[in-house]
Amino acid sequence: MFLLLTVALALVVLYVGQYCADIRAARKLASAAPWYQLPILRSVGVFIALLTVPPLFVTYSGWGASIPVHPWLLALSILLSGLISYTWYRYLSWLDVFEPEQRWGMFLTVFFSAGVTILVPTAYGLVEGATSLSLNGEWWNDFFYSFAVIGGLEELAKLIPYLFILIFTKRINEPYDHLLYLSLSALGFAFVENIMYLERSGLVAIAGRALYSSVAHMCFSSFIGYGVALALPRGRRHAIVIGVLMYLAACFAHALYDIWLLAPGRPAFLTTIFFLGTIQLWVVMKNNLVNLSPFAEPHRKLRSTMFRYRIVNAMLALFMLAFVAVFVMSGAPLAWNLFAGQGPTMLVMLLILAISFGSYRIIPGYVARLRVSSNPFRWFLPISGAGEDLSGARIRIDIPTRNWARINLPELRRALPVMGLLERRVVVGHDPDWYLFHPERKLDLGHGYESLFLLKLDVDVDTIPADAYVSMILARFPGEPRIVNGMVQGDTIDFGPRFFAQLIPSIHQRTDGGTGLSGLGGHGLN
Repeated sequence: MFLLLTVALALVVLYVGQYCADIRAARKLASAAPWYQLPILRSVGVFIALLTVPPLFVTYSGWGASIPVHPWLLALSILLSGLISYTWYRYLSWLDVFEPEQRWGMFLTVFFSAGVTILVPTAYGLVEGATSLSLNGEWWNDFFYSFAVIGGLEELAKLIPYLFILIFTKRINEPYDHLLYLSLSALGFAFVENIMYLERSGLVAIAGRALYSSVAHMCFSSFIGYGVALALPRGRRHAIVIGVLMYLAACFAHALYDIWLLAPGRPAFLTTIFFLGTIQLWVVMKNNLVNLSPFAEPHRKLRSTMFRYRIVNAMLALFMLAFVAVFVMSGAPLAWNLFAGQGPTMLVMLLILAISFGSYRIIPGYVARLRVSSNPFRWFLPISGAGEDLSGARIRIDIPTRNWARINLPELRRALPVMGLLERRVVVGHDPDWYLFHPERKLDLGHGYESLFLLKLDVDVDTIPADAYVSMILARFPGEPRIVNGMVQGDTIDFGPRFFAQLIPSIHQRTDGGTGLSGLGGHGLN
């Protein structure tokens, strides 16, 4: 428990730091807007209300044990299970940014999967009767059962709706759709399964079902979709082979998740460690498939900053609903036991998932390496992306007067200041935080390419504001730029000095209400 609380405290500090950075970025990008119009600031009000109102209700309302457990427990289990699946459905739909799927198709997939899931217990009975396989507490037997029966049947149940859509409809027309529909099918499976576990536990399993099992079902099934999406360009036969192999990989992952939970005395914390490693893979998979969309547009913004706060508030609302439900059915002592027993686990996993799932980089064509950190301790920290996506931003770059004494580049001094466009994000080496910078006039620096450069925010900078300059690194191409699948090919050369950039208004809009480019010339850093 001490270790869990220590990790929770560290994550809270990280989350608060991330939140403060996001607020600064939001304020800089919308400096004239009142605070109450910023969604990121409104979210903290919702968070505070969720964290305070339910405990006050339980403490002072006097409504404890005021309704019968039956039939309310089943009704509340259905409600909470539906809200869990709906919350993760909303997240999946937010990611579908380039060619969004129709809602009715996504909901039908969830319902279809739920219907198939109802048949799984019957399938268990048939397989066990035909093979004599069963759990007996022996590790290798239980692992094989987890792989062949639990993983085999459950992954097959989630696969059937996806295969129906893939074969008989034309809904799957971009790589991310493979992951999307398999994840939606997983949510339909989780909906039915969560009802059973929530009812059996008296709603105490809310944290595990919302943040572990439902997400794990999405991740395992996504292995299949990811493999098929990457294999299809090579032909249907190749995709079938890869799909079968990834189905077996999903069953294997399912077994590694379950085996530690199936018998007392096994180290259940290994499920958490394995789950966290799986999350690292899933974050890369979903990002890669969106990058591969044929409908990708470099300037289309995915407001991933708000993902983490929406996930936190939605999951906190679910937990507090379960907390209040236990109170009105069974009284305050059991409700506070739920709060104390599941709260730390809920806090740790929620912050890890929210920050990791809110990290995103749209780089059309780029496929990042699919790997987890070699340091298992790093798995307990969320994956955090860098600041705001600045693709499509128009900026002005310059160098302060005090820095020119150390720079022997007269061509550069004559060229600056200059305005230009951050066209899109690109990868230099393995660093995905560079942008192509297209100046509005050629920069003849006496060497190198004149019409396209590379810019990157300095390490301590989150965004480019409109009312101040921030430090950036400028690099040039020695020759004709070559960019393949979002990756810069060949060497680039960094300029020695740091450049400074400021966000500028559109050519048709100024902050003083006028139009044109007046007021933007001259050395504003003198």
